Amino acid sequence: MTYANALGPRYDVFDGYVIHSRGGGSPSLSQSPQVEVPTPEVVRVREDLDEPVLMFQTESDLLLLNALPSNQPDSNVFRLWEVAGTAHADVYTLITSNTDLGDDPSVAAVVETTQGGPLPGLITCEAPINSGPAHWVLKAGLHGLVEWIITGEPLPEAARLSVTEDGDAFQLDEVGNVLGGIRTNYVDAPVAVLSGLGQTGESFCRIFGTTMLFDDAQLAELYPTRDTFLDAVNTSTQSAVDGGYLLPVDAALIVAWAEGSNIGAP
Repeated sequence: MTYANALGPRYDVFDGYVIHSRGGGSPSLSQSPQVEVPTPEVVRVREDLDEPVLMFQTESDLLLLNALPSNQPDSNVFRLWEVAGTAHADVYTLITSNTDLGDDPSVAAVVETTQGGPLPGLITCEAPINSGPAHWVLKAGLHGLVEWIITGEPLPEAARLSVTEDGDAFQLDEVGNVLGGIRTNYVDAPVAVLSGLGQTGESFCRIFGTTMLFDDAQLAELYPTRDTFLDAVNTSTQSAVDGGYLLPVDAALIVAWAEGSNIGAP
């Protein structure tokens, strides 16, 4: 954020920018022992940049890290993507990305990290951390940003996450997931409550969000048949693909995971 605003217009180094999971404000323009050059508490991307900017935000970033006051409208060089059901860091960031080669449907599974996780002996959180779709949507964003740079075709605009009038909380649906934002099957064909908030524990736990899997009774109520679940997953993933928020190859992996699960089975 600081680089794009302070140095971007002066030095022609980058063709575009991804600002990922920013909080409120931005780092200072100097470091000790230099004279302090403070930055304001509310910082937005400057409007005179020539290069396109994707600002990618999770639920944690918006409220927990106080980025909401710095939100700004989209423009001819700026897109803000806020993704429902996501946290600043999650299961993919800390665990599954280490072995993901991009072809394993099990990476799409919504899981609860075990007690003592997510990294036993290193980071111990008190609740299962977020197992949401941030990495899937980010891949689509990076792909789209490259296309924007090369062809001039901008990234699609996206709905913002729904917050209460006072901006202190998210507005939630009937199962407890946030309304608004970029939607995927993780919140529109849900098998859990996925949040960027509510985590406690040591170290960086608070930015890891939470996952609360539905029990069998909740799943049966939502998906009384196998086809009910698969139709919901197919519809929501295709909608995300059509919107430009999910790559087709990743949608196929998500659908393959759903087909391999037993959700909705008698």
